[in-house]
Amino acid sequence: MRYNILWIDDEYKKQDDVIGDAEQDGIDIFPFESHEEGIDELKKNPIYHAVILDAKVKEKKDDTVTNLNGLRASRDFLIEFNKENYLPYFIFTGQPDYTENEMFQQSFGKFYTKGIDNEILFQDIIKSQEERQESQARNDFPNSFKAFDLGIFGTTDKNNLLEIINCFNEKDYRKKNINTQRDLLEGIFIGLNSPVPCIPNSFFNKGKPNQEWCVRYLEDRPTRDGNGEEFRIDKNIPQDIKSAIRKLKESTNQYSHLNDEIEVKLPFLSNFYLIHEVLCWIPEFCNDPDYRNYF
Repeated sequence: MRYNILWIDDEYKKQDDVIGDAEQDGIDIFPFESHEEGIDELKKNPIYHAVILDAKVKEKKDDTVTNLNGLRASRDFLIEFNKENYLPYFIFTGQPDYTENEMFQQSFGKFYTKGIDNEILFQDIIKSQEERQESQARNDFPNSFKAFDLGIFGTTDKNNLLEIINCFNEKDYRKKNINTQRDLLEGIFIGLNSPVPCIPNSFFNKGKPNQEWCVRYLEDRPTRDGNGEEFRIDKNIPQDIKSAIRKLKESTNQYSHLNDEIEVKLPFLSNFYLIHEVLCWIPEFCNDPDYRNYF
């Protein structure tokens, strides 16, 4: 597995060997020159597994002076971000006036020295990924994450998938986890409306999909929206995928009346594999010429 790492360093162009050496260890580095540019990219694109921060870097894109403000701003953002996510960051610097300063070490913690600790940094990045739940899930179900890496689905949907995988691993078959499967199914419908312009906008009310209309449409059946306008998909969807989507819709709604703590093992397991089957199919479907430029 390869890891995508966001690197914030205003002088990264002088350090081509870092990017090349990292590639040999399975690490793909995407550099940005300022805190502003790097964090903006992170907010827009949920593909990154970790962040490398330079100690002396520009805070704003148009700044001409580098100092600790950029590092401090990035660190503070990541501390807040990691309250609900897991994105490790590593300070990688070549500034002796900082690395030899005890106050710097007390304020920012462990750091890696450029030209000396490069390989240690790479190995620690890899170790951090091996320890995280997402990394394990990706190793177990690599094809199920391709749609997320392509940007078809977002962070909330990915977190739902990770929760479902965790429940599977922990053998937690309570009905409340069927609810998470339903949420992911709705996320799939939303992704097939935007960014992928497949399911009509009128099948959604305030961003929430009408599940029956979405399923009928993907089953290649004439489907009317709330205004009576009829739609029919003009793409070929395999029968097994149509059946999987129908089964998921019926199963994830059938048990809504049950207490969240009641065990529903067989429905959960059936849905679990159907979700993976649908997720593995979606990148191929979205590679259609009508869709591929939207994500």
